[in-house]
Amino acid sequence: MEPIAIDTRPDYDYCVAQGYEPLVDRRFAMAHQLRVSIQREKFGTGHTPEENERFYKWVWNHKTHVCEECMKPLKVYSAVHISHILTRGAYPNMAFDPRNTNILCFECHNRFEQRTTRVNMRIFGITEFVIEQLKQEYK
Repeated sequence: MEPIAIDTRPDYDYCVAQGYEPLVDRRFAMAHQLRVSIQREKFGTGHTPEENERFYKWVWNHKTHVCEECMKPLKVYSAVHISHILTRGAYPNMAFDPRNTNILCFECHNRFEQRTTRVNMRIFGITEFVIEQLKQEYK
């Protein structure tokens, strides 16, 4: 099934009003400039501690509270549970894109940070797909 195209702010607002969040829902394909504009509006651009915390809490509130690798339930919010797929330092323009995150427990987050252990993780394949998608969009 083809993703539903979201090209305008009214389209985005309509989806949100219907209970969907196109920033994280893969059933929607958002125009890149619209996506970046909404991300800047929601999270900012300066990567201050306040903006980072706003982003992490937003991701926590819009994704399932289960480790995507080991499926362990995560009962309490912590920014540690939000793992960037492409690092914020190397890819600052993607730092506030919610698709660039995994929800991981502390142990799996640490495994994902290591290049040698990441390749053996269950989520490795999907993260490789996300990396290609993000790099294509942000080039």
